[in-house]
Amino acid sequence: MKFPLSTSWLCASLLAVAPVAAAETVHVARGARLELARGGVARYVIVTSRRAAPAESLAASELASYLGRISGARFSVRTVAGSSPAIVLRRSRTADGNLVGDAYAIEVRGDSLLLIGGSDRAVLYAAYDLLERLGCQWLAPGFAFYDGAQEIVPSQRRLAYESDGDVVERPAIATRILDVGQAASYDTTSLRQLVEWLPKLRYNTVRFPADHGGSGRVKWDNWRTAIAPELQRRGLSIEVGGHGYQNFLSAQMDRGVVFIEHPEWFGRDSTCRRSRATNVVFNSANAEATRFLLDNAARYVSERPEIEVFDLWPPDGARWAECAADSSLGTPQQRQVALANELASRLRDVRSGAHLEIIAYADALLPPRNIGLDRDVIVDFCPIDQSFDAPIDDAKTPNNARYAAALLEWRRAHPGPLGAYTYYRKYAWRSLPVLIPHYMQRDMRWYAQVPVQRISTYGEPADWFTYELNHLAFGKLAWNPETDVDALVRRYTEARFGRASAVAAEAIATLENEYRLRGSIPFSASDTPEELDAAAASLATRLASLNAARSDVSGAQAANVERLTRMLGMALRDVRIQAARVRGDSPTAVATQVDELVRFIGAHAKDGVFLSRGYDDDRGRYQRHYTRESVVVGRVGNEKR
Repeated sequence: MKFPLSTSWLCASLLAVAPVAAAETVHVARGARLELARGGVARYVIVTSRRAAPAESLAASELASYLGRISGARFSVRTVAGSSPAIVLRRSRTADGNLVGDAYAIEVRGDSLLLIGGSDRAVLYAAYDLLERLGCQWLAPGFAFYDGAQEIVPSQRRLAYESDGDVVERPAIATRILDVGQAASYDTTSLRQLVEWLPKLRYNTVRFPADHGGSGRVKWDNWRTAIAPELQRRGLSIEVGGHGYQNFLSAQMDRGVVFIEHPEWFGRDSTCRRSRATNVVFNSANAEATRFLLDNAARYVSERPEIEVFDLWPPDGARWAECAADSSLGTPQQRQVALANELASRLRDVRSGAHLEIIAYADALLPPRNIGLDRDVIVDFCPIDQSFDAPIDDAKTPNNARYAAALLEWRRAHPGPLGAYTYYRKYAWRSLPVLIPHYMQRDMRWYAQVPVQRISTYGEPADWFTYELNHLAFGKLAWNPETDVDALVRRYTEARFGRASAVAAEAIATLENEYRLRGSIPFSASDTPEELDAAAASLATRLASLNAARSDVSGAQAANVERLTRMLGMALRDVRIQAARVRGDSPTAVATQVDELVRFIGAHAKDGVFLSRGYDDDRGRYQRHYTRESVVVGRVGNEKR
């Protein structure tokens, strides 16, 4: 099957590394009021070019659909306006203020409303922006548990666009990525729903695993036929890969024959024996092994022309050279960069437009000395051990200070694209309600100043509601770090919780300002019993207020209040378990509390709040989470996601 290529992302993603200005919103002082519909009759038509690209055509159909839902009128889509006033969609020309890439404008000229994009995708952004200004809200993808309440579409029989002048929008961070992660709860249907939502929040790239864990269950090939056309229809970029040296060279290939015939291709463990383990990095000093891996990786990209960025990362938890005799192989940083340089050259031969990404992570966090990285290679910086007690650039927080210094070192060393792999939702959080919209703003401002050209986060349908506000804030802040977060949260709580919005806002503030500091979140500081008891009291108060507010709401808003009470219920159980451990309660007593938490999660596994893998799996994971000494000192292993 052939997939057309979309290369418009290059204008946005591979920018020069001069400091990135904050997102620009320009209002020209020319007021206007355009009445789009009245009494169920459309007064405007929607006009596209005769050769409209798929994203522009989609923008027109989405406008017609949503404007119709708002006003009750039928809006027609044409290629000429005729005598009717028109909403005109088109790609930018030089005369349009040099709009390029994802930049777009909303302009009033006479009785015409112009939506102009620097790319086909940007035309779609402009259409969704206009609809948002008319009252629509895109709160989440249309996952099944939302039961149709994933968005807000107002009803206005007299529909008008009130303009205080032209609007020009440009992103602060060029590439804004949603990573499907381990895809523990995605299927083809939910992936389609995700893809439909992403451009509404101005995400522009989706990252998929080539083959997560080598199991064959979570892999791009399982979805590409169904999902790639949906992405390309919206002009969204496709990134594929992840932790994957082992996908292209492993001891298990050909039922183990590769290892039997070529043991010298594989790395040695601490006993200096050649290892079959997938996380032991292959012998990169062996030219045949390197050629085998590069041939397979290049072939993979060649056979999938839809891939615009290919991620080739070392295995998660990579063991690079445990045998002392292998120190001559070089540092992990040197080995990764040398391999990347060779593969980048290969990909240029495969086809133009295919770019390589590596990660700055774990033992390969820093740029290597004595070897430079190909300037076309993207570096994704991964602060896995970030403490959410303080912003990423906080010099007083050791982990964060180390990461900030390392990222700046990469910025000085590498002239090419640099990305930040954020952890604003983590598997290691175990669906704990870590809501951080204001915290994210502080991080985003710093990332935009570094500057980075790319930024990513990831999510799962199963606990999307828990991190829904984070996903919303990420989209807004990656576009413009100066977004009014207070207004964003206020609009969100009013939409989601209705008459219970004030109580819900207090609960969200408690989760961000108190629970963020006291929850069993990896790499947080230790807490005293008194601090944990105080956090439990605050959470209990918020939970009681929410329970009391249930009678004020109904329908979807009542369901959302229920979901928020479950989030608070989990947070309350979490801090009580920690308090029991810190006080020295018996392991049996602590284990009983953990088991009760697991049963609570299981009872609400289909509500969009908790990622549950079943009682037996959950029980083991949560018992390990709370029985490790690292929880008390704020560390829960080295779990990447």
